[in-house]
Amino acid sequence: MFKKKLFLLFCLPFILGLFMLSGCEIISPVAVTGVTLDQATMTLTAGGETGTLVATVAPADAANQSVNWTSSNEAVATVADGVVTPLTAGTTTIIVATVDGGLTATCTVTVYPAPVAVGDSYGGGIVAYILVDGDPGYDPNEQHGLIAATVDQMVECAWSNITTTLIGTTSTSIGTGQANTAAIIGQSGHTNSAAKVCDDYSVTVGSINYSDWFLPSKDELDKLYINRVAIGGFGDYFDYWSSSENGANDAWKQYFYNGLQDISSKNIPFGVRAIRAF
Repeated sequence: MFKKKLFLLFCLPFILGLFMLSGCEIISPVAVTGVTLDQATMTLTAGGETGTLVATVAPADAANQSVNWTSSNEAVATVADGVVTPLTAGTTTIIVATVDGGLTATCTVTVYPAPVAVGDSYGGGIVAYILVDGDPGYDPNEQHGLIAATVDQMVECAWSNITTTLIGTTSTSIGTGQANTAAIIGQSGHTNSAAKVCDDYSVTVGSINYSDWFLPSKDELDKLYINRVAIGGFGDYFDYWSSSENGANDAWKQYFYNGLQDISSKNIPFGVRAIRAF
């Protein structure tokens, strides 16, 4: 009898446990199968407002909904809990990864430069003109325009040493000064010109060297005249060369006292102010 009591005392709990387990199902935690972001691309402005990304972990009843955020280029933008902070112009990829399984989703973030205004120091010079709707190269999402050198490159310079040959491909419109400059310099027998003075110009700001300067076209030069006070450094009684020729012997220039645009012989020396595009 005593042995039976000991048997029941030690074995009964085990037997009851087996009965209980036989009637219950062991439930495992629900694993993560994926993650998505509410945006595949995002555009922001350097130093401007932040953007927010929302991550959705699947399935909705996954046990571990935690995620980690990283930016592929933290110099361009950083991210914390889905909030993207734009720092400098460029592109970065925001990556969200699930803690459970390391599954990922990405968003490409483009950060545009901070807006500038005419007269601002920028890109190695002074902002001279900002493109508007209708101008070649205008982009409603990103500023583009012209930057003028801070000083004249020459007070007196002939349009070119070649004064009797028609290039025939130069234009007067905005956006053509760089091509005009290349055409002038590319003439057979060319050795010096107002265009070459601009092409040879370079300026270094910090660690960046700006060397893509050119002689403005007729219409680009007019924008420099209109904004001459904000740009500064022009001679009021100077004529300045444009890169737009009028014929084999003459080209367009502009008088900065009253803005008059006129043609003049290519061998006459006038002022030179280089510009570059941004």
